[in-house]
This record gives sequence, structure tokens and C-alpha cells, in this order.
Amino acid sequence: MAIVTFDSDEFLAIYPRFAGVLSPAQLQNAFDVACLVLDNSEGSIVPYDPDNGVNERKTLLYLLTCHIATVAVWGINGQAGPTSSASEGSVSVSFAVPDAASSSWFKATPCGQMYWQATRKYVVGGRYVAKRYFHPWG
Repeated sequence: MAIVTFDSDEFLAIYPRFAGVLSPAQLQNAFDVACLVLDNSEGSIVPYDPDNGVNERKTLLYLLTCHIATVAVWGINGQAGPTSSASEGSVSVSFAVPDAASSSWFKATPCGQMYWQATRKYVVGGRYVAKRYFHPWG
């Protein structure tokens, strides 16, 4: 299997809302952070073989990059998370800060929700295993 390399032009073609908002360097950083969450090595359990049309790991990494970039854009305006409530009289807005240790962090954006759902088949016993490993008892 191969390693996914980030292409900011391709990413922006898929997610044009980030064009002019985040620089290619910022998008590359979001991809690098995504690779900390989802293993992008030859030994990853998520397949990626572009020569044979298998692009699952790339799709997941781009979804996760979209999620991380969306969260980064929130920070530009001082927004701590998704809007949880808003009022009009005397203007009041509150934001929910999702728990990064649970699915609520992923469910804060549409891309994160899709990533979360797409990775459920890799969950073993309620835990995501990012790398293949050998355990002597199975």
C-alpha cells in the first residue's frame, strides 16, 4: 500500500469553502494533524492503493482535514465550537465546546460526522486501532 500525499489544489476542489480562507500551508498543517489521528503509513489498517482504485484512506484523511480546517476557521473569529444557542433581543450567542475524547468532537462538523461514521468499521471493542499490531493472545 502507498502513503497519501496531500494536494491542496485537489482538496480545495473538493472543499472550495476553504479557498482564500486558509493558506496551503495551513491546509497542509491540518492534513498533518489528521495523520496524527489516522495512521498514514504503509502499515495502516485503512487501505490506500491508488493504482487499483482503492482510495479509502485518502478519503478519510481529506474528511478529517476538512473537519480540522473547519475547527481552525472557527478560531479565527474567536468561536470556541459550534453554536449551541442564539438570541436576538440583547444579542446572545453561546458555543458548545465538544469533548475531544469522545465522538462529540467529530460530530461538531459535517465532515467530522462523515469521518466518524466511515471509521466505525475499524472500531474494535469500542476503540479505534490506528495501527496493525500483534498481540500474542489474539
